[in-house]
Order: sequence, then C-alpha cells, then structure tokens
Amino acid sequence: MGPTMEKFVSTLQEWLTADDIIQNIEGCLGCGNCSQACAWYLGTGDERLRPNFRSDFIRKIYRRYLSPEGKVLGKLGIYSTPTTLDLKREMDVFWKCTACGRCSLACPRGINNRRLTRIGRAAYTDSGFSKDNLTVRNIIENTASSNHSFGHSVMEVFAKVGLMLRYEDVEIPIDVYGAEYLFVCPAAGNTKIPELGIKIPKILNAAGISYTMTSGIVDTGTDVDHIAVNMELTRRLLVKMEEEAQRLGVQKIFVAECGCDVRTFYVEATEILGRPFRFPIVHIDTVIYEAIMNGQLPVEPIDQSVTFHDPCYVTRLSGLGEQYRDFMNLLVKDFREMTPNREYNYCCNAGSGGLAVAENADIYRKISVIKAEQIKNTGAELVTSPCAICYVSLKNITEYYGIATDGERKAMMFFEIIYEAVKKALLDKGEYHRVKTPLLHKDRDELFLERHSLNGFLRKLQESPEYSELLQRLAVNPNVINYAGENPGFDEYLQLQIGESGVSQATGQAAS
Repeated sequence: MGPTMEKFVSTLQEWLTADDIIQNIEGCLGCGNCSQACAWYLGTGDERLRPNFRSDFIRKIYRRYLSPEGKVLGKLGIYSTPTTLDLKREMDVFWKCTACGRCSLACPRGINNRRLTRIGRAAYTDSGFSKDNLTVRNIIENTASSNHSFGHSVMEVFAKVGLMLRYEDVEIPIDVYGAEYLFVCPAAGNTKIPELGIKIPKILNAAGISYTMTSGIVDTGTDVDHIAVNMELTRRLLVKMEEEAQRLGVQKIFVAECGCDVRTFYVEATEILGRPFRFPIVHIDTVIYEAIMNGQLPVEPIDQSVTFHDPCYVTRLSGLGEQYRDFMNLLVKDFREMTPNREYNYCCNAGSGGLAVAENADIYRKISVIKAEQIKNTGAELVTSPCAICYVSLKNITEYYGIATDGERKAMMFFEIIYEAVKKALLDKGEYHRVKTPLLHKDRDELFLERHSLNGFLRKLQESPEYSELLQRLAVNPNVINYAGENPGFDEYLQLQIGESGVSQATGQAAS
C-alpha cells in the first residue's frame, strides 16, 4: 500500500468506531431500500448515486486493509485490492450527496450511510485527493489563511452588514464582556444573505436579549466541517470559538439558523474535540420563542399562507422539528405542511456541498423537481426554512420551476417570518424603535459605546488604508445591490460614505 492509500486508510481507522464496524460496515443487507429515499438517486436513476454505492466502496477498503481476514486474504488475491486509481474514480460521488440521512429511515437495519460518506470525505481530504475538487480546496485554503470559508476578512464582513445597519440606525454590541449569549454568524450567512441577516439583531434588540458579537470570529467553521470534512481545521475553529467565549465572559453560545451549525455544535463537536464543547449551545430561535412566550417580544401573525421546509440537519438529525411547528403557529395565520414532512421531508439538495460544488449544478436542478412539487402542492404563498443554504436552494427552486414569478421572492428565512410578525406587532403598538438599541447599550456612557458599538467599530475600520477601496467593491456586491433595491435611499448614502472615506484617507496621508 502506497503512502496516499495508507493515509486514506489511516483516516478510516481513526474515525470508524466499533459501532460503525458492527452496524454500518457489516450490517448492510444489500436490499437497496436506501435508494428509494434518496432524491439524488430517484431524480437521476444513476446507480453510482445510490447511498449504498458510496458505503460499499468504504466497506471494500475497510475489508481489504483493516479487517483481519482482509489483511491475509488480500495478499493471497482472494480479496480484491482497491487502488489509488479506484479512489480517484469514485471520489466525485462522495460530493454528489448532502449527507442528509433520509436514506437511514428506509433501511431495515438503520445503516448510517451519511456517516460513512462523512468519514469518506475526511479520508479524501486527509490523503490529499480532495484538493482536485476546486470547491473543497478553496474552503480549506480560505479557512487556513483567514478563518473564513469564503476568504473574507473581518473588515469586509463587518463593513458590509455595518453599512446596512447604520443606514437604518440599528446598533449591535461588539466585544461586550459579560453578555449572556455570544452570537457568531456562519460564513454562509454573512456571505450569501447579509442583507436578510440584519433582521436578526433587530429581533434580539426588540426582545431585550443580552447578547454580543465578537470582532475576533466571522465564521463558525461548518463549511470546513461538512463540505471539506477537515477535522484539524474544524477543531481549530471550535477551540477559537471557546476562547472567544472565555475572553468575553459569556454564559452561552447561540447557534444561528444554519443546519450545519446545528449539527456541528450539537453533535459533531464532541467527537472532533474528543471532549464536550466547553460552553452551553442554545439555538437562537429557541431563545426568541421563549421571549415571545414570556411576553418580552410581541408578535402578530402575518396574513400570507406559509409552508415549512425541514432542514435535514435541524429536524431529522437534531430533533428540532416539533419546536418549529409550535413556533409557526404563533407567527402565521395559515400554516400548510408539506407532504411528507418532519423527518421524512425531502432534502433541499444544496447543503453539505450539494449546491456549492459547481459540477453538481445540472444534477441539482434535475433532482430538485421533487422539492418543487412538494412546495407547489401546498398552494402556500411562501416557503420558509431556518437554514441559510436551504433558503438559497428554495429560492433557486421556486424561481427555476416557475413557482415564483419574475421579481417575486417566494422563499424566506425563518427569522424573516419572525421579523415580519414582530414588526407588525411593534408598529401597532408604536414601539418599532425597540429594534434599534441592544440591551447592553442602554444607559452606557460615550466611551463604552465608542469601544463596543457598530458605529465605533466602523470608525476604527475607516482608519485603514484599505477601507475606501473596500467600500467601492461593496458598491457592486450583489448583496449590497439587493439591499439597495429594497431601500432606494441607500445608494446615495453609500456614495456619500465612499466620498467621506476618500477624503479622510487623503487627509491622513497629507498629515503623515
């Protein structure tokens, strides 16, 4: 066995547990029922996209190189010997899967194909094969160099959302010591939907929740965990999160509306770290729901009919499905279930690399007809989901399959449904101003606010020689353009900011 195969095998050996070997390696009956639950197989009929195809490949490698009989019989030629050429040939199928776990529901033995797929990805990454996949390579390189899977800096992330929030005169607490919750937005959120994500601090502010953001982290690491499955980099980011929570003296850490975040912090973190995560993890929607139920946050149900897409990692793999049904009934007058729903709901086909990997684009479109039919059959005006990547996929699906007309947005993040219900209630009470000021900024002096506010943080960023150029790039950023389309005065405001930053830097250069 050469060094590349040896590394691949050693990763399998490291992460396959005794339960995996008994249940997931040796327990398969070969019945193929798993395929009847998989959208990737049902939508294509491609034999290589059967869930058990990937699992069988891992089984072959395990039985030849790790099982006692394989080590002997393989040398005698009785067991076939997988080679590095076999690894290269089969690698693509490990990313033509969202590791959603639906296949396990159809298996009479409960085989966990998603776990074998995850371990297979880890082995491809550790052995160096996955660098041939541009998406995986970029995630690893960006995370290694900038601690952000899209390669964005702290300045870029905060400037983008900061411009939008400051335009609306909404503040957020930054690096405040002693808050109850630390909130870190995952890279998918602050890259793909920041113009929507600014509604989250408005909700937290209105609810009077004690939270802080940190200037030290702008990614939770779930792309490198679930798409690349680079355990070393994931471990580094998890430890960084613990260190930031310790530095800021928070009690708990929020998990945002991101299915992969939910799975990482509720489940995978313990295995990756080899110990429990050091801070309690609380889903942000759980805290908001409690604030509504105890009267801190008013809501008035919205009028549109809404259906709910269950993120696989939130409902099927983490058990939060019923919580969202209770929540939906507080927020909407007409809630319509998909069929099937809850843990049996079909995947959005985008998470864990399904949509991110460019070569999957055609297959993704084809197999998403299943989800399109689910949405269409409800007759609902809107579809919502508490996951950024699910939202991106649902928006794509509703547009591609004609459920949304030109210029119409049928998909919404779940926190947007919350925000609309909160906004409606606050406007009725004449209390919309509550969205602007966070709890931890109340009754604070100017020095505190300068050090721990968004405005103060942006003023520090303006001192950087890179800031003016960054603003000019943001002016043509798709998220900023989307926001400007919804807020007609924002373009003028942004141009004013660009002009002021140029004058400020010219003055600084002259002074030096």
